[in-house]
Amino acid sequence: MERLQRILAARGVASRRAAEELITAGRVSVDGNVVTELGTRADPVRSTIRVDGKLLKTQRPRYILLNKPRGYITTTKDERDRRTVMDLVQIPERVYPVGRLDRDTEGLLLLTNDGDVANRVMHPRYGLDKEYHVLTLSRPADAVLQRLRNGVTIEGKRVVPEEVRIQRETTEGLILKVVVHEGMHHLVRRMMEEVGIPVERLRRVRLGPLSVTGIQSGIWRELTHGELTTLLEALRLGQANESGVD
Repeated sequence: MERLQRILAARGVASRRAAEELITAGRVSVDGNVVTELGTRADPVRSTIRVDGKLLKTQRPRYILLNKPRGYITTTKDERDRRTVMDLVQIPERVYPVGRLDRDTEGLLLLTNDGDVANRVMHPRYGLDKEYHVLTLSRPADAVLQRLRNGVTIEGKRVVPEEVRIQRETTEGLILKVVVHEGMHHLVRRMMEEVGIPVERLRRVRLGPLSVTGIQSGIWRELTHGELTTLLEALRLGQANESGVD
């Protein structure tokens, strides 16, 4: 769900400030109800929005998987003019990233304009697995790994990972597989810091049923119908909208 004035501005109806004036003047309706409160939120995909009685054209729902490279900010715009993930995903519809990956963290990022999907992916109630691969230069002691498996305290909250194990050894170093449910800021890096495991590289490879396998760094693609269906099932949102996927 998004603020109504933001939706109007994104669709080119008016500037954000002018859109606010349209709302307070009672010229905007959502699903048949006139709206005058600026805090009102609507679904940019599913809500029926009218301005002066004229139907606002709805956006096609988009569900995009991006393999985010390092060095990009996970936001729609940056006041310091740094590179953002939106520089990589340029489509007619307005989409936004679901959750965040740190600037130096790479891997799977979901972008959509479906507010229900975005909210449920981020809500801990639905418990989507988030699988990360951590590259570290040396093998952690078994006691350190066990301490991590037992859980660490971050911001006063006990975080117990779903899984921690050694994935494989490479010429670059050792890769640890870490699966968590929480979505706290810098969570995996802070967990590693808490137990003393240096992080050389951090990559998210899976979000619930979605995997970044086969997508090159910096490349994006639409979710397949099957991927969207399994994601909606995991989020308890019913069947996929066939018009929104290939």
